[in-house]
Amino acid sequence: MTPQNLMLLPLSTPKLSIGCLILDDCLGGGIPCNSRTELVGESGSRKTQLCLQLTLRGQLPPLHGGLGASSVYIFTEFSFQQLGNLYHASYPNIIRLEPLEDIYGCGVHDAQQLIHVLGDLEAFIGIDHTCLPVKLIVIDSIAALFRSQYQTTPADFKRQSEMFFNISGKLKGLANKFGLAVVVTKLQTFKMNSIYIVHAFQTHRTFHLVFAPHVAYASAEFVITKEGIVGVSR
Repeated sequence: MTPQNLMLLPLSTPKLSIGCLILDDCLGGGIPCNSRTELVGESGSRKTQLCLQLTLRGQLPPLHGGLGASSVYIFTEFSFQQLGNLYHASYPNIIRLEPLEDIYGCGVHDAQQLIHVLGDLEAFIGIDHTCLPVKLIVIDSIAALFRSQYQTTPADFKRQSEMFFNISGKLKGLANKFGLAVVVTKLQTFKMNSIYIVHAFQTHRTFHLVFAPHVAYASAEFVITKEGIVGVSR
C-alpha cells in the first residue's frame, strides 16, 4: 500500500449520508464504511439522535445516500425505539417495511459483555441472518460502560485502557472484514480513526470534524427539526 493508494482509497469507500448536504460536505460525503467514526459531545448535544438518524437512513438504497443495509444498535443506557413515524413520513415511497425491522438492538451493561457481543456479532454477520446485509454498527455510548466499571486508580486506568483498545481492535476488525461503518458515541475523547465533536450552544449547535485521514478540518452549525438533524447555511 503506497501513500498514493492510501489517498485514493476513500474515494471508492461507500459512505452513509446524514441526510443533509451541509453536514455531509463536512464529512467528505458522509460516514465512511471500512472504518470507525467517533461522535464526542456533551450531554444533550444530540449524539443519540444523530445515531438513530444514521441507522434509519442506512436502510435507504445507495442512490438515496443509504447503504441498502441493516444496522446493529448496541445501547448501554436506554432503548432506541423512536423516529419510526418520522422515517415513514420522510420516505413513504422508498421503504415499505416497518423502519425498525432492519435495526437489531442489543443492550450491554459492562465492557466485558460488549466483548462477548462483538464476538457473537461477527458470527451473526458472517452467517448472513438478515434480510438486508448488516453494514452499520452503532455503540451508544461506550463511555458509560467504563464510567460504571472502573475507578480512577492507576491500576484501574491501566485495565480500562487495555479493555478499550481490545474493543477498539475488535471494531476495526469487523469494519475491515465486512466493510462496515462503525459509529461510537462518547462523552470523553479517545483518539480513533475519525473523531467528530458536537457542542451545544443555545438552539444552534456546532459540528466539528476534528480528525480524519481523508478529510481536512471542517465545521458547520446545525439545528434539530422534525426532519432530524439539519445543517444551517452560514
